[in-house]
Amino acid sequence: MAVLSLEHVDQIFGQGSARVQVLHDVSFAAEAGTLSLIVGPSGSGKSTFLTIAGGLLTPTKGAVVVAGNSYQARSPKAREQLRLGSIGFVLQAYHLLPYLTVEDQFALVDRIKKSGNLSHTELTDLLDQLGIANLLKKYPAELSGGQKQRVAIARALYPDPAILLADEPTAALDGPRVQVVGKLLADLAHTRQKAVVVVTHDARLIPFADAVFEMTDGRLSRVQQ
Repeated sequence: MAVLSLEHVDQIFGQGSARVQVLHDVSFAAEAGTLSLIVGPSGSGKSTFLTIAGGLLTPTKGAVVVAGNSYQARSPKAREQLRLGSIGFVLQAYHLLPYLTVEDQFALVDRIKKSGNLSHTELTDLLDQLGIANLLKKYPAELSGGQKQRVAIARALYPDPAILLADEPTAALDGPRVQVVGKLLADLAHTRQKAVVVVTHDARLIPFADAVFEMTDGRLSRVQQ
């Protein structure tokens, strides 16, 4: 059974001569234990798709269903609780708080979500896997783009979400780090039974995916089982 699905989703921005349809009748489903990759060029609608899938944007038409219930059927507070407890985001802009060290980024998660997060040992193992265990005392301004990306990935995984949505998680990474992140995402899906959805133009991640979809001009099609 799908833990996340989009059903006949359209997304339109603007009106009149400024009207732009970004998504066209998009349907998609992700099951626990799978890594789904959505590939396509910049401007194809991938990021809009991910924003809608995570409940951050309400589609113009269609439904988003998480664990059997649509976002539209939930109150704003219930949506917020769902995102906090069940969905992890890795976004291109990183969204690391500039006045907190790497270590404190995780401590903040503990204050917001007080239970169900990774154990200290699990977090340590994750930081080692990503090669950022030595950065705990650093501030975001002291990190490279690739380091910020890996910290953002670790922070998204720390609350142990059932669904992980990632927007170009390897854009700032070199080849060896792409392999590490690709294997990490696949292992996370398979061993922890999570639904991992990645939007990217990075073909280096394809070997790690269970299913590959292509986004072209706002239309989604499956290209690989």
